[in-house]
Order: sequence, then structure tokens, then C-alpha cells
Amino acid sequence: MKHKKIYSSLGLLLVAGTVLVTVPTTIVANAPSITQVVDTPVYQTGPIDLNKQGSDITSSVLENFKSDTQSIAVRFSSNNANALQALVGISNASRGFRNHYFSIFIRDTGEVGVEIRDAKKGINYLFARPASLWGQHKGQDAENMVVFVSNATEKTYTMYVNGTKVFTETVENFLPITGIGGQNTVTLGGVNREGKIDYGMTGRIESVSFYNKAFSPSEAQSFTASAPHQLIFQSGDSTQANYFRIPALYTLDSGRVLASIDARYGGTHDSRSKINIATSFSDNNGESWSEPNLAMKFNDYAEQLVEWPRKNQAKNSQINGSASFIDSALVQDKQTGKVVMLADVMPAGIGNNNAVKTDSGFKEIDGHYFVKLKKEGDTHYQYSIREDGQVYDDTRGQPTPYSVNSKYELFENGQPLTVEQYSVAFNGESLNEFHNGTLVPMNIFYKDSLFKVAPTNYIGVATSDDGGESWSDFKLLPPFLGVDHNATYLSPGQGLALKNSKRLVFATYTRGELTYLITEDAGQTWKKASAPVPFTNATAEAQMVELRDGVIRTFFRTTTGKIAYMTSYDAGDTWSDVSYLDIVKQTNYGTQVSVIKYSQLIDGKEAVLLSTPNSRTGRKGGQIWVGLMNPADDTIDWKYHYDVDLPEYGYAYSAITELPNHHIGVLFEKYDSWSRNELHLTNVVQYIDLEINDLLK
Repeated sequence: MKHKKIYSSLGLLLVAGTVLVTVPTTIVANAPSITQVVDTPVYQTGPIDLNKQGSDITSSVLENFKSDTQSIAVRFSSNNANALQALVGISNASRGFRNHYFSIFIRDTGEVGVEIRDAKKGINYLFARPASLWGQHKGQDAENMVVFVSNATEKTYTMYVNGTKVFTETVENFLPITGIGGQNTVTLGGVNREGKIDYGMTGRIESVSFYNKAFSPSEAQSFTASAPHQLIFQSGDSTQANYFRIPALYTLDSGRVLASIDARYGGTHDSRSKINIATSFSDNNGESWSEPNLAMKFNDYAEQLVEWPRKNQAKNSQINGSASFIDSALVQDKQTGKVVMLADVMPAGIGNNNAVKTDSGFKEIDGHYFVKLKKEGDTHYQYSIREDGQVYDDTRGQPTPYSVNSKYELFENGQPLTVEQYSVAFNGESLNEFHNGTLVPMNIFYKDSLFKVAPTNYIGVATSDDGGESWSDFKLLPPFLGVDHNATYLSPGQGLALKNSKRLVFATYTRGELTYLITEDAGQTWKKASAPVPFTNATAEAQMVELRDGVIRTFFRTTTGKIAYMTSYDAGDTWSDVSYLDIVKQTNYGTQVSVIKYSQLIDGKEAVLLSTPNSRTGRKGGQIWVGLMNPADDTIDWKYHYDVDLPEYGYAYSAITELPNHHIGVLFEKYDSWSRNELHLTNVVQYIDLEINDLLK
């Protein structure tokens, strides 16, 4: 297992029970110590309760906090819904110097930032990152630890939250905190501007410390708080991805909990990009997780930890030439124990918006479907992959010297062919894609391949016989909608294994319908069932529960501002008309929902749990609803709901599963993944553990 559980308190840091550092609290009477492995602060105090008025600590700080390079650490919680609050303010409070101040601030959306202003020097810096904080957890104000580092040597301003770096900004005209002209006031919970407290905070500063040094990354990351989440997948882990999206969770019959996710290398953009599918598992009810493994991956582009720009037009830059996987879903076959994973497969440079919609990528020959290929320099797809991977020239009906293996890699006369791998780098705001000198196996999905697949989207299936520790090579599913229609798009999350049947069902969508993919032999063969929906352009991502034997209810995303549902009474072969839930509201573009059936009775009834944002203005206001089932008519009484965080805090795609101990594991995007202002955020897919009683409020 990679992750060790971290225990922290105000006075010491424990890793697996070993004391690393304890810091005495002798600097200020009654001030709690801070988890740290760094030098003694020049001043430290807390706890302090605040109610918009601020707390003046000028006399204790100003004479000692004098270096050009400095660090400030603040542990706090806030119960104020104000849009803007300052944790620390250092200012020139004299009349006429209103815009001469430094502040560390927070917003009611979970944003954290810093302002450095000196009007006479022409300095007006504001650096911030959204979706960085927790507001509440289990109905209580959440505690966060913020560390700010001002480094005059490197000309950088860096912010850490709960042990994770959220931004670093380099400036040419660096202004130290101490360089703000005439500073004469230090305030906790506000900024004194011309004798008046602005940005007043309501809440509690548990501890604050000031240092005349710039913390190293390891020092800054040693400051932790009792944040409620874990990071199963995180920037710089074994995937070498900086960004993650689209989580899935599934509890296996063995009790192992399996997670999958998009490991994204080109920012948080969808395909076209470089995206692999990563997996991890837990054998102890989600307390710790295995080192991530890449279950589906292409090698045409290197796996690089690239920091994607978040400003100006550069944030819209996308990797143009890479093949990718996106949107995974998991289920376990109850007969064999095999785990089946589906994901969308995109050839080089292809995403949802530019995939050819009138081409499946297959051709039909003698009643059989074969992947079609176009050879470099040709204008038509006159080749196909036949049995045993042999590439045929269909104009002559003869085999060629070429073949593909189970990974769709090309061989000529039995010898593997190669292409040169690409890397990417930014030159200012320009993204460059260039060969890096590494040779990798040639693959028909790569842009430099001798033979290429059609530029449309596909669905791939991979399986695992060892609970997700290793995965088979993916294979493409056939064209369920005919050779002249692109593949449907997968609904990420869970597939459904029917309780008393061999049947597995995955929900997919296309224009105007949900298309259910059904297998009864653990993914070897498939058929489809179609269900029309009354809107044509919706990303109708759907998740299913089996209410009772053979009765399936599907909940799905729409363009109506509501979550829709439909029901099948024959194990998924036919479906009812569409109805809508009135318990939550969504945006007109909608968001994926996650739903499971709970194994234990609640209030004496069987129950369904549904995870969704509840907001008309963005992907935020995450809630988990508890619905009690009425077996007489298969209606659901949505009796309880739980707020994951405050209403303005982000909550987008989510995955829920019942853990072996009957807790609920939640892996979710804790940010607004639709917002252009929240592109390319690291470590925002977070995991929490909830007891069922937490939800019954």
C-alpha cells in the first residue's frame, strides 16, 4: 500500500504512530503549537474567536516580522457565509493609504488567495485558486491549514492548503510583505484600511505563526489540518498525471473497494488530449489505497507532470495529437468474479466534439464486423483486421504482410514496428508537441502509424481476474448502431450486475436515446437495448440500480434542469417513458449522477442512495439523498439528504459505493468542472467516508 494514514493534532505530527516533531507552546501563553518540522516562529498565537471585528496583534508581530523572505501558517475554521474574508492583514492603516496592504483571504466558494498592494509603487497583485478549502463536514465547521510563502530569492508567492500546494506565482517586480510602504498594523480576521476593518471574518483562528524564512515544499507540506478527505489519486503519483477527473467506485464481493479515474496529462480537458485510465484499490474499508495502476493506456505521448496554464488563452490549449481513453465504468461478474471495465477509446486527436458521427470505424464483410484501416497515403479505408489480427487488403481479398497484436500494435512479417514518442512543453503561452527520441510500438490509434483507424469514437472493454491488480488488453466492442454510426458514449461510474442473473448492463448514450449494452458471459459477447429520450443533444450519463429482481431504474443527466429516470421490468430489455425527479435542480447542461442500492434497511425499508450537485448556477451544492422504496408500486420516497459541503462549494462528477462495513465511500470532483475559471486544478478529486447515520438528518 502506498498511502499511510496521517494522524495530526495541534501539538504533534504522527505518521503510522511515530512522533516526528513536537513543538512546545512557550512563545505565547495558552497558544497551541502547530504541526511543523521547521524553525521556531517569530510569533505564534491562538485560538482566537472572531466576529467581523478583527484582532489587532501589531505590537507582537511588526517589530519582529522583518525579513524580505517570509512564511505565514494559519489554522482556522469559518462559519460565515460572507463572500470575502481575510485571515491575516498587514497594512498601512493611515488615511490616504487604503490600498497599501497584504492579506490572505478566503471566499465562500472555497477559494483561497493573497493580495499584495502598494498603490504608490504601482503593485496590485491578486493570486488565488478556487476549490481549495473545506467549509463544513458532517454539519460542523471544517478546519483548514493555509501556509503562505513569500520568497524574495525566487520572486515567488506560493500557497499551500492542508499540505497541498495550490498555486505558485512568479513575478518580475517582486514586493516582499515588508516592502509595503508604511505598514503599521497587523490584524487577524480582517484588514485595517484607513482605520476600518474590511473583509471581517467570523470564525475561529486556532493558531497562526509568522516566520522570517521561506519554507521549502516539504516544510510547507508538513503543516496539516484535520481535513476530512483522502487523495486516492494525486498529482505526482505513479500515474505521473497532474490532473484527474471522472471517478468510479465499486465494492467487489471480496470486500475490496476498487476505484478508477481519468488520469489527465493535458490539464483537465476532455479528449482530445492525453488521458489514461488509472485504478487503485483498498482492502480495509477505504482507510488506505494501493499505488495507482494504469489499466488502459497509450504510449504515443509520454506521461508527463505538466503544469497547465490557468490564465488567458493558454488555458484553452489542448494536446492535439494523442490517442486517449476517457470515462470508465466498472462492474463485477457474479459468476466468475471477473471485473469488467468499459471506457471510451479515442484515436489520435479525436474527442467527442470532432469524432466523425457517421462512421463506426468498422466494415461489414460476410456478416461479420471488422475494424477498418487506412494506409498512409491512401484516401480510402481499403484494409481491415481479420481473425488472428491479420491485416487484409479488401480490394483483393488477400492478407498483407501486416498484422496487429492484442494491443492493436502493428507488425510487418512478424516484426514489430515502432514510432517515435511525443512530449509536450509550453513556450510561454504556446504549446509545443515534439518527438522526444523514445521509440514505442506502432499502434493503429497513433497519428504516426502506417495504418490508422477511422477518426471516430469507440468503446473498449478490459477485464481483471485479480480484483483490479492487473488488467487484460482492451478490445473494441462492435458497432451496435451499424457501420454508419459512431459508437455510443459510455456513462461513467458503475455498471449493473443483476442479483439473480448472469446479466451485466452498462448504460451508454447517443443522440436521442440511452443505449444499454448487455453481456451474459462476463464481457465476451454483447447485445444492446435502446430507450428513447425526449431530448437530442443531452449528455445523458446514466447510472442504474436494481430495485428488485429484474426491475432496473436508471437515473440520468438531462438538459431540462432536472434528473430524469426510467424503469425496466424485464432486466433491461425494454424501458418505460421518462419521468423526472423534483427533489433537486441542476443547470441546463446537467451533471452526472451516481446511485446505488443500500444493502441494509433504513426505517424498515429498502433504500437507494443518490449523489448529485443541487444548484441551477453551477456544479456545486453536493448532496447525497436517501430514498426509501415502496415495493407496492416501485416509487421512492426521498426522505433524507446530506449536504457534502456548503452550497457554494464545488461538487461535480461523483462516485459512491457501500463499503464492507456499510459506510458510504464517496469519491468526487470537489470543484465546478464546467466552470472555465476552475480549469486545471490539481488534487480536487477527493475521497470521504460517511456513516449511514450521517445521511439520516
